[in-house]
Amino acid sequence: MPKIVDHDARRRHIADAVHRIVHDKGMESVSLREVAAEAGMSMGAVQYYVTTKEQMLLLALERIGGWIGERIAAVAARHSAPLDLLRATVLELLPLDEERRYLNRVGLAFQASSVVNENQALAMRMGYAHLLAFLADQIRAAQTAGQLAADLDANRQASILYAFAQGVVNATLVGHYTPAEVAALLDEHLARLGAVPG
Repeated sequence: MPKIVDHDARRRHIADAVHRIVHDKGMESVSLREVAAEAGMSMGAVQYYVTTKEQMLLLALERIGGWIGERIAAVAARHSAPLDLLRATVLELLPLDEERRYLNRVGLAFQASSVVNENQALAMRMGYAHLLAFLADQIRAAQTAGQLAADLDANRQASILYAFAQGVVNATLVGHYTPAEVAALLDEHLARLGAVPG
């Protein structure tokens, strides 16, 4: 009987190996040989899925987007009130525990790389668009529920919330802000939007 290969799982496995290399050694250390060794796969097995460093990095970047989607879906399953979901989503994007610290460090490496790589920049812009649309939808739902001021521009506020999240990532990673301080800053911002506890 032929062996059944889960190709999506293999791609995730390769992407996760890229993440570990980026996290531990930096983007410049990513190569087919390094990724194959880190993944515990032969070069030929890795090349079945990706043949260049660029393809590996795009696969790993796509995996980050998938991780964000999975984390937000889990948050959505735990929160029914729109304002609670909005708050929890923003906090989920931040390096407030070891797993999120790891992925934020990897994400920062990709952000820096995307400044000079148009393919990565395009992938990141698409991811931003989906995330901003989700945040805007939660803001509108919170307005409908009477939890946020009705006169807010949801799209603009989604962009400001995202900018807030990005603005505290570095400072949190280096220990300037504690998780409690980050949550307090977010709560203060939401209060200025007319937030009403659910």
